[in-house]
Amino acid sequence: MADTHWLDLVKKAAVQAVKHEKPCDYMIGTVTSAKPLKIKLSDGDGLELGADFFHLTENVTDHTVNVTISGSEQKIKMNNALKKGDKVLMIRKWGGQDFIIVDKVVS
Repeated sequence: MADTHWLDLVKKAAVQAVKHEKPCDYMIGTVTSAKPLKIKLSDGDGLELGADFFHLTENVTDHTVNVTISGSEQKIKMNNALKKGDKVLMIRKWGGQDFIIVDKVVS
């Protein structure tokens, strides 16, 4: 019986250690400023972080795309830069210090 109790304690300690490390997870945030970039996290704390914490994907930046229309290659500018009020989907790096902004949330 004592062995089972000891094993349960070890399991609980392991779970707490993983939670303490803040494993990779997704979060939703709201852009509070586009330049400089600031995003308020929607995790209950309402913490606002600056640009140093974020890595942006092409989905949330202005960029040019080459497309072929009727056999002719053309460039199209995608105006996807983040704006104040945008909701964003972020993935938090293991440990909780950096985030990659994957895309805008539309619903």
